Amino acid sequence: MSLSKTHHLYWGTISHHRHTPFNRFFSYPIFMAYVDISSLASIMKTSLLWNINKPAIVSFKRKDYHGDPSIGLESAVRKTLFEKTGKQFNGPIRLLTHLRYFGHCFNPVSFYYCFDDKDKKVEAIMAEVTNTPWKERHTYVIHEKSETDKKMSFTATPKKQFHVSPFWGMDHDYEWFFSNPEEGLNVIMKNYKDGEKVFNVALSLKRKAFNSKGLIKAVLRFPLATLVVVYRIHWQALMLLIRRAPFFTHPDKL
Repeated sequence: MSLSKTHHLYWGTISHHRHTPFNRFFSYPIFMAYVDISSLASIMKTSLLWNINKPAIVSFKRKDYHGDPSIGLESAVRKTLFEKTGKQFNGPIRLLTHLRYFGHCFNPVSFYYCFDDKDKKVEAIMAEVTNTPWKERHTYVIHEKSETDKKMSFTATPKKQFHVSPFWGMDHDYEWFFSNPEEGLNVIMKNYKDGEKVFNVALSLKRKAFNSKGLIKAVLRFPLATLVVVYRIHWQALMLLIRRAPFFTHPDKL
């Protein structure tokens, strides 16, 4: 069976490691949904648990994601992919994200995995980053295949273009690594300043079934999943303030 033929839940951990001006590491359990954006409407209407653009325990709302909410998400993503690469991506697109739980949604980052026309392999990945506390969005498109790390299929070294956190400046370079979304799914994102690694994030997930039983289990385990994400962000921000980490004003607010 092709790795991309079904919708999935992914369970695992997200870890952050700050290296300067002091060492700080934390890791949290997490689950995310992996869904084909072309069939969201049919998938989200198959259970009383979830719905699309309507209140439910689990829901998908168009406005939570990329581009103009007045046009379909798939069209918006394909448009951005073409604008950023000059290439048409016509295969299926699968989204790794936090859905809306009990009416609340927040995604520090969502990933769009863009498959080839034959639905056999990933051709590009679009990362949609949302900053805190401004809730602005920015996208990066990664389509360079990894030639050095056999465990990772894609790698990228973009210049930082978007103010993500008030505890990091804009003078960073990124190094990102992505595996294919198979039984395991991994993302590693490293920040460098003047050639020195200052921060890294690792997402390590294992695939589970996307069905009523699996979703009930996930919601019971993480009943306020995205609210908890926001709480943890603010808790870690408080810890950084207490330790007097450098604070950087949003460049557009200067």
